[in-house]
Amino acid sequence: MKHSLALAAALALACAAAARAEEAGDEARLNARLAPDVAHQVAALVHEAREAGLPTDPLIARAFEGASRGADAAGIVTGVRRQAGAQAAARGALGAGSQPDEIVAGASALLAGVPADSLARLRLARPGGNVVIPLVVLCDLVARGVPADVASVAVVTAARAGATDNVLLRIRERIHTGIENGGAPAGTTGEVVRQWLRVTPGKAHHGEEPGGEGKKKTP
Repeated sequence: MKHSLALAAALALACAAAARAEEAGDEARLNARLAPDVAHQVAALVHEAREAGLPTDPLIARAFEGASRGADAAGIVTGVRRQAGAQAAARGALGAGSQPDEIVAGASALLAGVPADSLARLRLARPGGNVVIPLVVLCDLVARGVPADVASVAVVTAARAGATDNVLLRIRERIHTGIENGGAPAGTTGEVVRQWLRVTPGKAHHGEEPGGEGKKKTP
């Protein structure tokens, strides 16, 4: 018992030392690129995120992005704060056991205008599976002009029907091609997913039809 307690204490000290070293490294990076007062504020947000168990590199990247664009101090700090808030919301929607890359991808989706409940439904569509690629596809569709609600229904519907990451990427490319050829983003998205569902045997297709304005699938 004493040996176990000593080992646990040693591990705790090692983790604390590693965290302090990581924070020192973050502060050095921030001070090298940002004004001292901005670096201090961003470092505080990074510390809060680390304490909450959230990814911190995206916060630093957001600060550097703002600085590169010439944003003022308030703009840089606001951008970092929005990123931190989106990551917290993404973890809340995806579940406490979400991987860091899932949290970052989920935050990107939320910042793109995707509703938090879409993230939760996507997690339910892939219980125990990684949802990074579905989230990336979702963000890409929104960036192509597909309304967030239509894109969400499309990706969740495909995931529920068993679409793998590779299949989702192919669906995305077909949608992109259709839009580039003059198709309306929402209509093209719905049609591509419906076509895939029709040629996918043995899958249960539950929920709203992609691009169907909330209509339910009929058996």
